[in-house]
Amino acid sequence: MNMAMRPLAYYAHSFMRQGNQIEVPIPYTIMTFEMPVFLSFEDIYEFINLQEISANCILVYMRYLEELCRINGQAEKFAFVSPTLISPVRTDTEDAGMRDRADNLISFLRDTPEGRLYLVPYNRGRHWVLGVIDLWEDLVLYFDPLREKKREDFTELMNMALSDWKIMAGEGIRRRQDSKTKISNRPCPVQEGSVECGYFILGKNGLVM
Repeated sequence: MNMAMRPLAYYAHSFMRQGNQIEVPIPYTIMTFEMPVFLSFEDIYEFINLQEISANCILVYMRYLEELCRINGQAEKFAFVSPTLISPVRTDTEDAGMRDRADNLISFLRDTPEGRLYLVPYNRGRHWVLGVIDLWEDLVLYFDPLREKKREDFTELMNMALSDWKIMAGEGIRRRQDSKTKISNRPCPVQEGSVECGYFILGKNGLVM
């Protein structure tokens, strides 16, 4: 076990075996509304033992990164989007579900200052990928530790949301509303097992910053 994980492991084993949970408030800047998430013993056990991690762990880490941005004066440069609002809940996504998820993403993009990057963890079905949205360059960077070419749902979501954003944006952006946003696959380390993708997303969020 990593030495940095030992205090967390001690706390979990000492105080959480009777069903206790850790409550972590998630700000509206990540969820569009304030709400708590609860980390269970299972969440922490899986995390410290490098097993498959939950969306709650991703959310808590995003909250940490956002706080770090605020402390370092980078709050205007980076923003974080909750994966629970935009990821498909099942593989046979219906149009209504896509529309709802696109609207959730658009709600983050309003009044975006020029130069801001949106970090978007995305779970397409027990596999984590990361999108980085640059609205003003009309570009989305796509990081997939499996390096698979299948990304139809993610692409459709980005095109739907960003097309609507262009309509709402200023005149200079509006002229590009008929063009599709460029989605660029970016090189990243390849995962060797079945669970590393979540940890890659945690690390890549920090590296982008």
